[in-house]
Amino acid sequence: MESWFILAASLAYLLSLFAIAWYGDRTGTQGGGKQGGDRRTPWLYALSFGVYCTSWTFYGAVGRAATGGFYFLPIYIGPILMIGLGWPVLARIVRVAKSENVVSISDFLSARYGKSRGLAALVTIAAVIGLLPYIALQLKAISVSFEILAGASLGTDLSQMPGGTALMAALLMAAFAILFGVRSVSANEHHRGLMMAIAAESVVKLAAALGVGGAIAVSVFGDPATFVDAAIRNPGFLEMIRLDSIGTDWWVACLLSGLAILCLPRQFHVAVVENTHGGDVRSSAKLFPAYLVAINLFVLPVALAGLMLFPDGTTNADTFMVSIPLSQGWPWLALAAFIGGLSAATSMILVEMVALSTMICNDIAVPLLMALRPDDRRLRDNPAGILLLVRRSAVIVLVLLSYGCYRLIGPAFPLATIGMMSFTAVAQFAPALLGGLVWSRASRSGAFAGICAGFLGWAYTMLLPSFADAGWLASSALREGPFGLTGLSPVALAGIAGIDPLTNAALWSLGPNILLFVLVSLLTRPSTLERQQAARFISLRRSTDGEPHGPRGATLADLHDLAMRYVGQPRADAAFRRFTGVADGDLRTALLMRTDGEAIQLTERLLAGAVGSASARVVVAGLLSDRRLSRTDARSIIDEASRAILKQHELLRATVENVPQGIAVFDEDWRVATWNNQFVVLLELPDGFVQVGTSLQDIVGLIARRGEYGRDGEIETLLERRSDPRRRNRPDVYERVRPDGTVLEIATNPMPGSTPGRGGFVAVYTDVTERHRAAAALREANETLERRIAERTHALSEAKAEAERANRGKTRFLAAASHDLLQPLHAARLFLSALAERNGDSAIRQIDASLRSVETILGDLLDVSKIDSGVVKPNPVPMRIEELLKPLGEEFTVLASRHGLGLRVVDCSATVRSDPTLLRRILQNYLANAVRYTRTGRILLGCRRRGGMLSIEVWDTGPGIPEHKVPEIFMEFRQLDHDGDDRGDRGKGLGLGLAIVERLAGILGHSVQVRSHVGRGSAFSVLVPLTDEPVAARAVVVRPRGRDLSGVLVLCLENEPAIARATEDLLSSWSCRVVTAVAPDLALAALGGRVPDVILSDYHLDRSLTGVEALRTLRGSLGSDIPAAVVTADRDPAVREDIEAAGCRLLYKPVRPGALRALLGQLLAEGQRMAG
Repeated sequence: MESWFILAASLAYLLSLFAIAWYGDRTGTQGGGKQGGDRRTPWLYALSFGVYCTSWTFYGAVGRAATGGFYFLPIYIGPILMIGLGWPVLARIVRVAKSENVVSISDFLSARYGKSRGLAALVTIAAVIGLLPYIALQLKAISVSFEILAGASLGTDLSQMPGGTALMAALLMAAFAILFGVRSVSANEHHRGLMMAIAAESVVKLAAALGVGGAIAVSVFGDPATFVDAAIRNPGFLEMIRLDSIGTDWWVACLLSGLAILCLPRQFHVAVVENTHGGDVRSSAKLFPAYLVAINLFVLPVALAGLMLFPDGTTNADTFMVSIPLSQGWPWLALAAFIGGLSAATSMILVEMVALSTMICNDIAVPLLMALRPDDRRLRDNPAGILLLVRRSAVIVLVLLSYGCYRLIGPAFPLATIGMMSFTAVAQFAPALLGGLVWSRASRSGAFAGICAGFLGWAYTMLLPSFADAGWLASSALREGPFGLTGLSPVALAGIAGIDPLTNAALWSLGPNILLFVLVSLLTRPSTLERQQAARFISLRRSTDGEPHGPRGATLADLHDLAMRYVGQPRADAAFRRFTGVADGDLRTALLMRTDGEAIQLTERLLAGAVGSASARVVVAGLLSDRRLSRTDARSIIDEASRAILKQHELLRATVENVPQGIAVFDEDWRVATWNNQFVVLLELPDGFVQVGTSLQDIVGLIARRGEYGRDGEIETLLERRSDPRRRNRPDVYERVRPDGTVLEIATNPMPGSTPGRGGFVAVYTDVTERHRAAAALREANETLERRIAERTHALSEAKAEAERANRGKTRFLAAASHDLLQPLHAARLFLSALAERNGDSAIRQIDASLRSVETILGDLLDVSKIDSGVVKPNPVPMRIEELLKPLGEEFTVLASRHGLGLRVVDCSATVRSDPTLLRRILQNYLANAVRYTRTGRILLGCRRRGGMLSIEVWDTGPGIPEHKVPEIFMEFRQLDHDGDDRGDRGKGLGLGLAIVERLAGILGHSVQVRSHVGRGSAFSVLVPLTDEPVAARAVVVRPRGRDLSGVLVLCLENEPAIARATEDLLSSWSCRVVTAVAPDLALAALGGRVPDVILSDYHLDRSLTGVEALRTLRGSLGSDIPAAVVTADRDPAVREDIEAAGCRLLYKPVRPGALRALLGQLLAEGQRMAG
């Protein structure tokens, strides 16, 4: 099936969900009317429970049944028992949540335990970490099933698309969640459209599971008897479904699944937050278990069919729902299975995103904003807009994090493993959730300690071993434990070995969770607010005793204005109209009444829907900071204040005792009020000497008797100095050198609020001995620093000069060596060309090809030497890139086809700013490498816009480059070896091509990039700046047609006899008359009065004579401006300028015969124009 059709079908399905959600939102708020609302609500509510059935259910259940038999059942048995039999627990949670205006599971736990913001943040963080792999699992299921269904038709274009199908699905889900799940700031507002879409998806995945599973079962088995017979004949399958094969992990999975149906944020959202009628819970107790039974009706038949159809085990059992229809030639049935899996995954992602974004906003973002920016005017004036932005941003961040998790997971984990990992994580909320409903002694500290211990246990015994399963961690580290302590091994903690991984994780997460929850709750005393909330949650009664009666001077209008800023005027007006009983008419008059406890509770409940119950309490308390308190609240505040003061005192004391300075506080009579132990240590005072009330004079006297103050008079001077009124109320710092050489710094500061001339002070003693020693060492170092710097600078200058001399020497050597090598190469090329004109032997052509390779290598050496010596100067101009790509395509298409490769050039009309010649050389090297290293396949040359830059790219299907070897390819003389690398006549080069590319790009200010996949190919690119500057019109070059050179008299000035003979032979083969000479006077004699048609001269002749000077002499003697060309191997820019200034043509050695013949034709044409 074509991939575009699958995408179109998927998009059509998602658009239908958008339409359903839009219709649901248009029909009004859920339960808002009696006409039809009540009739549809039980079914809609029960079907929304189907969000529990994710891609794990649709695909993973079959995979689990195929590998573990009845082990696929626990994730359904647990929810069936919890909802089917334990629905009163859920009904109680719903009633409590509605009375407290709860918007998430973290908000529920926060409200139960004294509206603790810390506990809410902990639950949110644990939920996000635990559920990210679960959301990534859905993306993985969508991506894998799409790839299987698309098959070979997927093509390269989609596979190259960044992110692929998983990223597309994630972004669509984010858009859906933002449009229909995060449309307003009130998180407890019922999302009728979203719930209708989720209910529709429950129907779709049920229909797909029954339809596809039934079709597979009927086509493979025909009837139940055949299925039973096939199962009996399959010993492996029969062994898996034996009841006595069920182990401890089966029962543990049932427990975890039963807890997850209450603790998963998405299940809490659909079951609690979106509930509109209390009776719907009882209806769902019948409908939801039936739904779970129905959706798993054909799991075992499909699993057995997959094992029969794919006996080799190469097909992943998780994909049987799609793979079996494809193998039987039923693409439409496979598409239906894909849509069912897509429905299962998208419904989970949508609701999970809505629930988690609400938790992140209310429990992390809002407290941070209130703490860090309490006076922010935007937050005060438009909190609803800020919160909506935060919530939507949270959705986008969660989607991107889930996608990143999906990319990390890869194929390492089966669906069932990831699912149970997330179930175990959220099950850590269960002790605090269920215990808080029945146990009044359950405290915030107990819940916090239990969840922390459980989550850490889960991370250590389940998350960490999963890293080893994925290959991210050595498996030996798990068996041996950290630091070789086997007792700390995550898979055998405390030496308990031999149990399955799931039971091990549940034991060491839920066990410490429950234990600490109970013990800490018993050992700590709950606050007054915690006791009040416990009473409300357990008895479901709201006690008015102890509630605040409102602040003096505050009115309902103050609370109304506060609520309006967070939830909007319509909702605030509606709530306060119900509260005041003003159905119609002016609400402002009724709002002039003074507030009371019920009004405050109403406002807190309204705000809880937007920012959570914990933050709502803080916001309202900020408004009512001057309210009159009840006795109960006063006791609560005093208790909390006392504990806070005691805690701060302990913290301050611990801080003072752990600073390295000695600290002592003296009262106005100079007696010790408090001190730390370091004060006693630094002054070497006897133990027990310093007590509260010890006088400063006693301390100084004791120290003086040890001889630390010198003469007795110094003691009196010291005390007088401290008692001087001018010094007594201002800071003072001085140092004292002790007899043992240590130095103490004494800083004294008056106590805040001291009376001028009288009052206590704080003395801080610091041992600054090391500082004095360091200062002395610094003074000594400074004396020699300048000398050392001068010596070092001189050494560096010498080293730099030596390196520059070596580099210049290398450059001169390369240039000279290349020049000397090019001379005989030039002669050899000319001799071969002359032979080829007379004899077209293949051996001659092969020799010529080898010489061309040598010429290329020497040319690369020359290029490197010119670039390193700074000779190459860029000349960037505006240019149309198509004028560069088209000639390159024409040039390399022939070369590529010669080696059985295809070359495609993608047109581009962009204008860039660069040096055309140097940029062309970069792309030539890219294309030459692509042709050289690609054995089969295609080469692509094209461009992509990247902001203000244009990326010119060359893609190939070669062997690819390992990532760790990419830096090596830009080094000189480095070539990578590939297995079976046989480039034949393509040449191996010298390994300088990419080194030249990197140097040229550096000169141009461009950047080069490499992307490669071993076995798939490579992509080389260069980033060039785009420009809007006009492009200068290019002169049209008219290439002359081949000219008959018969009888043309050519004078050749060459001091190398071999080159002279080779040139003469080649020109003679073209029927030219040739005269050779080594100097102008000899040339005139050889000509015998004849005037040559053309002169060819080497640049470096004998006796330091240059070709330009020789040409000037000959032209003057012959009295004619004869067309001439200078042939040289010297690439020096000064040589080129000298030749061009003389009006001569320049041709570099070694000369290609075709280029020489074309040049002769052009020179003859110029001569004819000058004569005419």
